[in-house]
Amino acid sequence: MNPYKTLFVLFLFVAMSFGFGYRNYVQTKQEIVSDLNQALQRSVMQNMDFWVNRDSIYTYTRLQEMMEAPVTVSSSNRFFTNALSLPKLKEISGLSLHILKKGEQGDHLPEKCLVSDTLLLLTPAGMASSDLVLSFRGYARCSNAMIFSLSDQRMSSLLFLAALLWGVISYAWFVRRNKAVGLPDSGEKELIRFGNLTLSCEENCFYNEQQEELKFTPLQYALMEMFYLSSSHKLLKTDICESLWPGKENADETLYTLIRRLKPVVEEQSNLKITTDRGRAYALELKA
Repeated sequence: MNPYKTLFVLFLFVAMSFGFGYRNYVQTKQEIVSDLNQALQRSVMQNMDFWVNRDSIYTYTRLQEMMEAPVTVSSSNRFFTNALSLPKLKEISGLSLHILKKGEQGDHLPEKCLVSDTLLLLTPAGMASSDLVLSFRGYARCSNAMIFSLSDQRMSSLLFLAALLWGVISYAWFVRRNKAVGLPDSGEKELIRFGNLTLSCEENCFYNEQQEELKFTPLQYALMEMFYLSSSHKLLKTDICESLWPGKENADETLYTLIRRLKPVVEEQSNLKITTDRGRAYALELKA
């Protein structure tokens, strides 16, 4: 299992989870606004006589005269809530009425609300105060958390759960692999000695008894490091191939070539040798 591929898959699961979650969140937000729009149009247009009659207009006019400014009334309205198609919105939604004169502006709504479009009604000509404008808007007190709870997050949750499972399984696999290969804990010493060679984990190099650095190719060094980090100094062929050539289907011949070239280098510069265990594993041993 390649650690980079593992991280890529984990990141992909998490990104897809957040992507689906955000998309569904935005769709739910749009559905709420659409429901507010249709409820506003139905409730106002079907009850036109309630909003625009002589008594109502007289009341609007008196309010304007008393306040000497645009008047806003926001509250729950049974016509509006009954017209909503989303049941969960009925208890948190309301209708806002702004009483204006032509040319005035006023749109004071409760904070942190989703709001509908604006519907304007002009008072009929011939009535007293025919210059009044009634501005209607529907609103729903929806926090971001509430919108998220109303959205369908099943796919997002499944993908996030898959990411967690993948992370746990990958972590367990790497822990098991490190134990099999004998990788040291973080608190282990920086220097590892075996035979007359010393591995410096901090400097990533080998020294002989004269403290001279041995020259290995990158692959030779990687294999020697694996031998030294293994408590038994023995490695399975499969572990070597997966570590040095991840993703390669058959690396046996490549491993054989690496061992063949590394053996004389090790035997000439140390009191160690590389042996084969029935073609299944290789071991680093002291010379007899």
